[in-house]
Amino acid sequence: MLGVCMRSKLGEAPWHSLVETSTQNSDINFKCIDWGLHYCPKIIKNEYIIGFHAPIIDLGNPADKNKTCLGALKNVIDEIKGHDYLTIHLHNGREPDQDTLINNLSEISNYAKRNNIKLCIENLRTGFSSNPNNLVEMADICNCNITFDIGHTNYEDRIEFIDLFSDRIYNVHMYELEKDKIGHIAPDNLDNLKPVLDKLLDNKCDFWLIELMKLDEIISTKNLLKNYLNDHK
Repeated sequence: MLGVCMRSKLGEAPWHSLVETSTQNSDINFKCIDWGLHYCPKIIKNEYIIGFHAPIIDLGNPADKNKTCLGALKNVIDEIKGHDYLTIHLHNGREPDQDTLINNLSEISNYAKRNNIKLCIENLRTGFSSNPNNLVEMADICNCNITFDIGHTNYEDRIEFIDLFSDRIYNVHMYELEKDKIGHIAPDNLDNLKPVLDKLLDNKCDFWLIELMKLDEIISTKNLLKNYLNDHK
Protein backbone atom coordinates (compact mmCIF):
# COMPACT_ATOMS: atom_id res chain seq x y z
CA MET A 1 0.00 0.00 0.00
CA LEU A 2 1.39 3.37 -1.05
CA GLY A 3 0.18 6.50 0.71
CA VAL A 4 1.15 10.02 1.71
CA CYS A 5 1.74 11.84 4.98
CA MET A 6 -0.06 15.17 5.53
CA ARG A 7 2.69 17.40 6.89
CA SER A 8 1.46 20.94 6.37
CA LYS A 9 0.65 23.65 8.87
CA LEU A 10 -1.83 24.91 6.29
CA GLY A 11 -3.80 21.82 7.16
CA GLU A 12 -7.28 21.06 6.04
CA ALA A 13 -7.99 23.09 2.92
CA PRO A 14 -5.03 22.19 0.62
CA TRP A 15 -5.07 18.57 1.68
CA HIS A 16 -8.78 18.23 1.06
CA SER A 17 -8.00 19.58 -2.38
CA LEU A 18 -5.28 16.95 -2.78
CA VAL A 19 -7.66 14.16 -1.84
CA GLU A 20 -10.35 15.43 -4.19
CA THR A 21 -7.86 15.81 -7.03
CA SER A 22 -6.57 12.28 -6.43
CA THR A 23 -9.91 10.88 -7.54
CA GLN A 24 -9.46 12.55 -10.93
CA ASN A 25 -5.70 12.66 -11.51
CA SER A 26 -3.82 9.38 -11.76
CA ASP A 27 -0.49 11.18 -11.24
CA ILE A 28 -1.58 11.83 -7.65
CA ASN A 29 -4.10 9.08 -6.95
CA PHE A 30 -3.61 8.75 -3.16
CA LYS A 31 -6.38 6.92 -1.36
CA CYS A 32 -4.35 6.48 1.83
CA ILE A 33 -3.40 9.49 3.97
CA ASP A 34 -1.54 9.71 7.28
CA TRP A 35 -2.77 12.89 9.02
CA GLY A 36 -0.06 14.68 11.03
CA LEU A 37 -1.58 16.14 14.18
CA HIS A 38 1.85 17.57 15.03
CA TYR A 39 1.37 19.87 12.01
CA CYS A 40 -2.37 20.41 11.90
CA PRO A 41 -4.02 19.46 15.21
CA LYS A 42 -7.58 19.42 13.92
CA ILE A 43 -8.90 15.85 13.58
CA ILE A 44 -11.00 15.81 10.44
CA LYS A 45 -13.31 13.17 9.04
CA ASN A 46 -12.26 11.90 5.65
CA GLU A 47 -12.55 8.43 4.16
CA TYR A 48 -8.99 8.52 2.81
CA ILE A 49 -7.34 9.14 6.18
CA ILE A 50 -6.21 5.72 7.38
CA GLY A 51 -4.09 6.72 10.39
CA PHE A 52 -2.61 9.58 12.37
CA HIS A 53 0.68 10.91 13.68
CA ALA A 54 0.28 12.16 17.25
CA PRO A 55 1.35 15.56 18.57
CA ILE A 56 4.91 15.52 19.93
CA ILE A 57 4.92 14.54 23.59
CA ASP A 58 7.40 13.17 26.15
CA LEU A 59 6.36 9.83 27.63
CA GLY A 60 9.59 9.53 29.58
CA ASN A 61 9.32 12.65 31.72
CA PRO A 62 9.09 11.71 35.44
CA ALA A 63 8.12 15.31 36.30
CA ASP A 64 4.79 14.83 34.52
CA LYS A 65 3.09 13.64 37.70
CA ASN A 66 -0.40 14.33 36.34
CA LYS A 67 0.34 12.28 33.21
CA THR A 68 -0.81 15.06 30.91
CA CYS A 69 0.99 13.42 27.99
CA LEU A 70 -0.89 10.19 28.51
CA GLY A 71 -4.14 12.07 28.79
CA ALA A 72 -3.46 13.89 25.52
CA LEU A 73 -2.75 10.63 23.68
CA LYS A 74 -5.84 8.95 25.13
CA ASN A 75 -7.93 11.88 23.93
CA VAL A 76 -6.49 11.45 20.44
CA ILE A 77 -7.26 7.73 20.47
CA ASP A 78 -10.82 8.44 21.57
CA GLU A 79 -11.21 10.85 18.63
CA ILE A 80 -9.76 8.56 15.95
CA LYS A 81 -11.67 5.37 16.70
CA GLY A 82 -12.39 3.48 13.53
CA HIS A 83 -9.00 4.32 11.99
CA ASP A 84 -6.09 1.94 11.70
CA TYR A 85 -3.10 3.26 13.66
CA LEU A 86 -1.46 6.06 15.62
CA THR A 87 2.26 6.81 15.30
CA ILE A 88 3.97 8.50 18.25
CA HIS A 89 7.37 9.84 19.26
CA LEU A 90 8.54 8.48 22.61
CA HIS A 91 10.21 11.74 23.64
CA ASN A 92 10.71 15.31 22.51
CA GLY A 93 14.49 15.12 22.33
CA ARG A 94 15.36 14.80 26.00
CA GLU A 95 16.75 11.57 27.39
CA PRO A 96 13.77 9.70 28.89
CA ASP A 97 13.58 8.09 32.29
CA GLN A 98 13.18 4.47 31.21
CA ASP A 99 10.92 3.32 34.05
CA THR A 100 8.58 6.23 33.39
CA LEU A 101 8.73 5.57 29.66
CA ILE A 102 7.94 1.87 30.01
CA ASN A 103 5.04 2.50 32.38
CA ASN A 104 3.50 5.20 30.19
CA LEU A 105 4.09 3.41 26.90
CA SER A 106 2.60 0.18 28.28
CA GLU A 107 -0.48 2.06 29.44
CA ILE A 108 -1.06 3.88 26.14
CA SER A 109 -0.34 0.71 24.14
CA ASN A 110 -2.97 -1.20 26.10
CA TYR A 111 -5.42 1.69 25.74
CA ALA A 112 -4.91 1.73 21.97
CA LYS A 113 -5.47 -2.03 21.74
CA ARG A 114 -8.72 -1.77 23.68
CA ASN A 115 -9.84 0.75 21.08
CA ASN A 116 -8.65 -1.34 18.10
CA ILE A 117 -5.89 1.13 17.21
CA LYS A 118 -2.40 -0.09 16.36
CA LEU A 119 0.17 1.95 18.26
CA CYS A 120 3.44 2.57 16.38
CA ILE A 121 6.60 4.11 17.84
CA GLU A 122 8.92 5.94 15.46
CA ASN A 123 12.70 5.96 15.24
CA LEU A 124 14.13 9.49 15.47
CA ARG A 125 17.32 11.09 14.18
CA THR A 126 18.84 11.78 17.59
CA GLY A 127 18.52 10.73 21.19
CA PHE A 128 17.11 7.59 22.75
CA SER A 129 14.89 6.65 19.81
CA SER A 130 17.72 6.92 17.29
CA ASN A 131 19.21 3.74 18.75
CA PRO A 132 17.36 0.82 17.11
CA ASN A 133 18.04 -1.46 20.06
CA ASN A 134 16.22 0.95 22.38
CA LEU A 135 13.22 1.09 20.07
CA VAL A 136 13.00 -2.69 19.69
CA GLU A 137 13.29 -3.14 23.45
CA MET A 138 10.41 -0.72 24.06
CA ALA A 139 8.29 -2.34 21.34
CA ASP A 140 8.90 -5.81 22.80
CA ILE A 141 8.28 -4.81 26.42
CA CYS A 142 5.17 -2.77 25.64
CA ASN A 143 3.93 -4.90 22.74
CA CYS A 144 3.53 -2.21 20.12
CA ASN A 145 4.53 -1.71 16.48
CA ILE A 146 7.22 0.40 14.82
CA THR A 147 7.01 3.14 12.22
CA PHE A 148 10.35 2.97 10.39
CA ASP A 149 11.39 6.44 9.22
CA ILE A 150 13.99 5.81 6.53
CA GLY A 151 15.21 9.40 6.41
CA HIS A 152 16.00 9.40 10.13
CA THR A 153 18.76 6.84 9.53
CA ASN A 154 22.12 6.99 7.81
CA TYR A 155 22.42 5.21 4.46
CA GLU A 156 24.82 2.63 5.82
CA ASP A 157 22.60 1.69 8.80
CA ARG A 158 19.25 1.12 7.10
CA ILE A 159 19.50 -2.60 6.43
CA GLU A 160 20.57 -3.20 10.03
CA PHE A 161 17.57 -1.24 11.29
CA ILE A 162 15.22 -3.40 9.23
CA ASP A 163 16.89 -6.58 10.50
CA LEU A 164 16.48 -5.42 14.09
CA PHE A 165 12.94 -4.11 13.70
CA SER A 166 11.88 -7.12 11.63
CA ASP A 167 8.18 -7.98 11.89
CA ARG A 168 7.58 -5.12 14.33
CA ILE A 169 7.57 -2.70 11.36
CA TYR A 170 3.99 -1.74 10.55
CA ASN A 171 4.57 1.17 8.17
CA VAL A 172 7.43 3.16 6.69
CA HIS A 173 8.01 6.91 6.21
CA MET A 174 9.47 7.12 2.74
CA TYR A 175 11.86 9.80 1.44
CA GLU A 176 15.58 10.14 0.74
CA LEU A 177 17.04 11.79 3.86
CA GLU A 178 16.42 14.46 6.49
CA LYS A 179 19.01 17.20 6.98
CA ASP A 180 19.30 20.07 9.43
CA LYS A 181 17.91 23.38 8.13
CA ILE A 182 16.66 21.61 5.00
CA GLY A 183 14.18 19.03 6.20
CA HIS A 184 12.98 16.05 4.21
CA ILE A 185 14.69 15.55 0.86
CA ALA A 186 12.98 13.86 -2.08
CA PRO A 187 14.87 11.17 -4.02
CA ASP A 188 16.00 12.02 -7.56
CA ASN A 189 16.20 8.29 -8.22
CA LEU A 190 16.13 5.06 -6.21
CA ASP A 191 19.86 4.31 -6.29
CA ASN A 192 20.16 4.72 -2.50
CA LEU A 193 16.70 3.47 -1.60
CA LYS A 194 16.44 0.33 -3.73
CA PRO A 195 18.41 -1.97 -1.37
CA VAL A 196 16.21 -0.75 1.48
CA LEU A 197 13.02 -1.28 -0.53
CA ASP A 198 14.15 -4.78 -1.49
CA LYS A 199 14.82 -5.59 2.15
CA LEU A 200 11.44 -4.25 3.24
CA LEU A 201 9.64 -6.40 0.71
CA ASP A 202 11.71 -9.40 1.79
CA ASN A 203 10.25 -8.73 5.25
CA LYS A 204 6.74 -8.43 3.76
CA CYS A 205 6.53 -4.75 4.64
CA ASP A 206 4.87 -2.82 1.80
CA PHE A 207 2.92 -0.15 3.70
CA TRP A 208 4.86 2.91 2.58
CA LEU A 209 3.94 6.53 3.32
CA ILE A 210 5.67 9.31 1.39
CA GLU A 211 6.67 11.98 3.91
CA LEU A 212 7.45 15.11 1.91
CA MET A 213 6.09 18.65 2.08
CA LYS A 214 5.90 19.74 -1.58
CA LEU A 215 3.26 18.34 -3.91
CA ASP A 216 5.58 18.05 -6.92
CA GLU A 217 8.08 16.07 -4.82
CA ILE A 218 5.31 13.84 -3.50
CA ILE A 219 4.13 13.07 -7.04
CA SER A 220 7.63 12.40 -8.41
CA THR A 221 8.46 10.11 -5.48
CA LYS A 222 5.14 8.32 -5.85
CA ASN A 223 5.94 7.64 -9.51
CA LEU A 224 9.41 6.32 -8.66
CA LEU A 225 7.97 3.96 -6.05
CA LYS A 226 5.08 2.89 -8.26
CA ASN A 227 7.47 1.99 -11.09
CA TYR A 228 9.69 0.10 -8.65
CA LEU A 229 6.74 -1.90 -7.32
CA ASN A 230 5.50 -2.67 -10.84
CA ASP A 231 8.97 -3.92 -11.83
CA HIS A 232 9.18 -5.95 -8.62
CA LYS A 233 6.06 -8.02 -9.39
